[in-house]
Amino acid sequence: MTRLNEHDHDKMNRISNALLIALFTLLLLGPTALAANPQENFKTGYERHQSGRLNDAISYYNKAINANPSYVLAYQMRAAAWHQKKEHSQARADYSKVIELGDPFFKAVGYFNRGIVNYDDGRFTEAIMDLTEAISRDHKMTQAYVHRGIAKSKIGDKKGQIKDFTYAAKFGDKKVRNWLETHAPHVLKQKR
Repeated sequence: MTRLNEHDHDKMNRISNALLIALFTLLLLGPTALAANPQENFKTGYERHQSGRLNDAISYYNKAINANPSYVLAYQMRAAAWHQKKEHSQARADYSKVIELGDPFFKAVGYFNRGIVNYDDGRFTEAIMDLTEAISRDHKMTQAYVHRGIAKSKIGDKKGQIKDFTYAAKFGDKKVRNWLETHAPHVLKQKR
């Protein structure tokens, strides 16, 4: 029988301690340590979302976010699901996370989408502020001009509406151009 020397004994203790720490960590984290990866949960959530199963989609997006709290696309899609359910405060909170965590493209989209949620919730001034921020980040975001123009009309700012619609038409929105031709043809004739 071989005796362990002091060096081997220390090595065994370190391995034993490392295994205990790993086991303890697994016990603390519980099922989340063994759960599917965030991308798989996101993909399942997205599939459920596309088939109209919004509650299931939100559940899977939650799992993806719990596994990766900076998963911007999961916040984006969960916000869209909340918005479809007309749960405006939850959608607004998730779009705020998209703005906080996202790269410049996601920030612009986050402001745009939060602006739409604010509009749908009757918060026209907040919608205008968010849509203005989206435009400042992407000045060719045609739909931001359209929706900001509509929100401006809701607060009685007809001149602001026409100005935003003019930009939207300039960037190629044919429906807005047709509206302007009917309601404000003089604007299209002005040089910009």
